[in-house]
Amino acid sequence: MDPSPWVSFACPLPEELNARTHLCDKFPDLRHRDDFLEEPMGLYSKVLQSETAAKDRKSDLIRSRLVGYFILYAPTLQALEATVNELRSLQHDASKPFNSACYQLGDELLEKFVRPFRDRRCSECVCHYEDTTNLSVAKAVERAPQHAVIARLTALLRDCFRCEVTGAFDRDSVLGNPRVRTYYDNECPNELLWSTNAHHIIPDFDCLHPGLQGRIDETTEYSEAQWKFWERFGHPELRAELAGKIHRLENIITLRSDICEMADDLRLCLKPVHGKNRTYDIVIFGPNPEFYMRVYDCPAQKIHVINTSADIPIPNMKYLDISATCCFIANLSGAIEYKDKSRIISHRIVMDDPSRLSPGHA
Repeated sequence: MDPSPWVSFACPLPEELNARTHLCDKFPDLRHRDDFLEEPMGLYSKVLQSETAAKDRKSDLIRSRLVGYFILYAPTLQALEATVNELRSLQHDASKPFNSACYQLGDELLEKFVRPFRDRRCSECVCHYEDTTNLSVAKAVERAPQHAVIARLTALLRDCFRCEVTGAFDRDSVLGNPRVRTYYDNECPNELLWSTNAHHIIPDFDCLHPGLQGRIDETTEYSEAQWKFWERFGHPELRAELAGKIHRLENIITLRSDICEMADDLRLCLKPVHGKNRTYDIVIFGPNPEFYMRVYDCPAQKIHVINTSADIPIPNMKYLDISATCCFIANLSGAIEYKDKSRIISHRIVMDDPSRLSPGHA
């Protein structure tokens, strides 16, 4: 038995009745598909047994919870159906006990979903600055997917030069663009200016991964593994949409720099409210979320305010759903504690200690 104390805010998987209610709330169409719902619930019951069997093995406990929460927080119905197919094949594989196969799938969710999404996404790929002042909006939208600078500037224009969580004005835009300065002076001259970033909702699977030490063959293998993971789990179209086009405007949202870091650390997510156009729930994970909502000036729900005078693609709800799924399963399972492959360590960042907050910043 691993004697080290729990340091996460992980939760046991909910019992079957609550899990069924959760799935029906998330996917209302399932209320009319009892024939389909019975299968994921039957498989979920098997995952609950795997969780119970791993109660004295922290790593397997977390892996089983990753699988269970991935069922409950699947980003889309396609992903849920693909997960059911995956678990069904494990259940019928006579060569391996279901519990072992479940832990192996949990490890795959950790390696190919949670960890890639915890890579720093605020630090964009290095690119040479080009003069973008004479670009038309249409040309900027066309060039943005392969160009981080153009994507950032175009997203700022679309997002009215504000963080889409807090509403904070982008400092560089106000100080460097006379038109934005005029707009700021007229609308809210007393608001603080902040540094913002272009947050990539889905990380760049094609970039050099920090742990691969510059080897092209390993980077290619890593990238291929990520795309194949999503092909198996219901979204084969992600490769065509994002491979080589990671800066497309549908994958970028303007966030204040500290909010961007929280999103990259899976401490905060924008969870789409389906049925409400461009509306997100702002969810903060960890201890004292209400405190951090107040300190970071985050509303519980936010409507994405866009510049209607410019025809610029808005963030893709599917991408935000996938990102939110990652945050939920990482935090609820305890996988947020995994910093590397060899051990579990506490991931308490500085802001977990309120006494270390300075006025106006975190």
